[in-house]
Amino acid sequence: MSGRLRGTTVLLAIGALLTSASATNNVGGNDEGGGLRRKRTTDKKQQQHRRLTEADGVDQELASRFFLPSKAQAELDEIDMRELLFQMNVEMNLEMSMSFITTPAPTKAPTPSPTQSTDAPSISTMPTLTNCDNPGTCQNRLRDQIFAVSVRMGTTEALDDPNSPQSQARDWILEECDATIPIDPCTASQLILNEQRYGLAVMYYGLGGDSWNAGANPGQDAAAGPGQWMSGLNYCEWGAEITGTGGSFKQLVCDDLGNVLNLNLQSNNMVGQIPPEIGVFFAMTSYISFFNAQSGPLPSTLGYILPLETFDVESNNLDGPLFQPEYAGPDGLKEIVNFRASLNNFVGTIPAEIGQWTKTQNLWFADNQITGTIPTEIGSLAEMGAFLFYKNKISGTIPPGIGNLNKLTWIDCEENQIVGTLPEEFYSNLELEEVILKSNSISGSVSSKVGDLSKLGTFWVSFNQLSATIPSTFGNLANLQELELQSNRLTGTIPSEFGTMGSIDFISLESNLLTGKIPTELFGTNMGGLRILYLNDNQLTGTIPSNYGSSPRLKDLWLSDNLLTGTLPIISEGEFLFLEELLINNNDITGVVDESVCLVRNNTIPGGQLGVFHADCQPPPNGGQPQIQCSCCTACFV
Repeated sequence: MSGRLRGTTVLLAIGALLTSASATNNVGGNDEGGGLRRKRTTDKKQQQHRRLTEADGVDQELASRFFLPSKAQAELDEIDMRELLFQMNVEMNLEMSMSFITTPAPTKAPTPSPTQSTDAPSISTMPTLTNCDNPGTCQNRLRDQIFAVSVRMGTTEALDDPNSPQSQARDWILEECDATIPIDPCTASQLILNEQRYGLAVMYYGLGGDSWNAGANPGQDAAAGPGQWMSGLNYCEWGAEITGTGGSFKQLVCDDLGNVLNLNLQSNNMVGQIPPEIGVFFAMTSYISFFNAQSGPLPSTLGYILPLETFDVESNNLDGPLFQPEYAGPDGLKEIVNFRASLNNFVGTIPAEIGQWTKTQNLWFADNQITGTIPTEIGSLAEMGAFLFYKNKISGTIPPGIGNLNKLTWIDCEENQIVGTLPEEFYSNLELEEVILKSNSISGSVSSKVGDLSKLGTFWVSFNQLSATIPSTFGNLANLQELELQSNRLTGTIPSEFGTMGSIDFISLESNLLTGKIPTELFGTNMGGLRILYLNDNQLTGTIPSNYGSSPRLKDLWLSDNLLTGTLPIISEGEFLFLEELLINNNDITGVVDESVCLVRNNTIPGGQLGVFHADCQPPPNGGQPQIQCSCCTACFV
């Protein structure tokens, strides 16, 4: 269903919504024109004015403000009805007294719902202005209002299916006409809340509410207390209070006018599709439902929720296009701050209109099946702090505009199909703390400007096609903890400046074309936090530095498959106490492994932690002495 309406028919429908049966906000619809912008004539405005002022609860001044604009305004060709209705809903609630009516259990069975046409509503669907105390009138008005909602949400056919969430929600809310204190289908300010009550009911039935971890109300007991959905209470009391490791939160939060403001249904055993009726929550700012089993596509009616700031559906089974034009197109949402949709099955491309999400701070859609390229407009997201899109099928280059993201602290595009060089502008993002670009086809070199990223803690660019030498400016990065450069085509020597990276924990330079000696600085006193050092599969020469045992926390030291010579240095007492893996095989190292090294093997008494020790201690096939004599190696190579 398109996110906008056009045409004269919808003007009448809006009038119907704002009368005693169907006042609402955020109108969308499914007219062929597909728009919510339309021409309006003075005659039709006057007609709507009459209907409004005849209905109880809407005063002359308010109707005139919204439906009888000045002559100059009347001559405008287009009016953004979505914005207008949003403001009108807010002001109507402010100006009118709003006393939400609770609805205890019904006293008798509801009147059966008549078969409804699935065609767009005409003026004949407007309710008759009769006594609202009559339960029959109540049900007729509610049916009309629900039908009007279904037209906007594109779910009219679902009302004819008795097993659909929409049909179940309608039947449930109709029963409230027969309650001891019945639902109010006439007061204008209440109609907006009735729509949201219906929308919540659709969500409950559509997402397996009876099996939820919190908020479940099997049998929909009207007498259920706070924290249970589908009770006769004000729906603002339905939200359960959840306490977990991350703190406490409430499932459902309303604003002062009774509109749904936040829905936080994380880790709640929700199964099923997010219904289009989510679009009735016109004032909602946050929808969070990660760690569930929601499936199917996202409803395009998200585009009706203009104030939406946080949308988090990570770790579900959702599919279909991720960025739909109704909420991510030219007329889409503009207030998005957090958009998290990772770990699903979404498809589609990143639209250029993403550049309109200028308030976005977190854009996460990792581990999906998104294709296409990164649009240049991504550079307009100046507030973005985290950009995560790893494990997709995104191709093309990283646009230079990414250098405009001056608040970016975290980027992760691992396992995509990105090509080309890393633009120099990338290093202008001085707030960067975590850079993960591994497992792509990025070529060129790592710029010396990397040394300007003083806050950098993680830099992973492994499994690419990078060439040239390793910049010595890495030594400027006092906060760097993890450096992955392995499986590229890097040449030259290992910079001795690495020895100044005082916070480093993990260095992987394996599987490159590096030459020269291993710098003694790698094992210096400033490298006390180093635990992992992978230098294998290169062309390194010279001897193993004599101070290699002075790194107090070293756990893994891989030096295999190089051109190293000499003997394995002895170690002093108290060194290599945490060493678990030592690989020196496939080199030209000779001699006898000293007993000091064997004493840190994990099978000695008291013993150390060394459990993997590979060396060239296998005698040659044609006989003779092994290259290295080792009594404590765990694997020998020729």
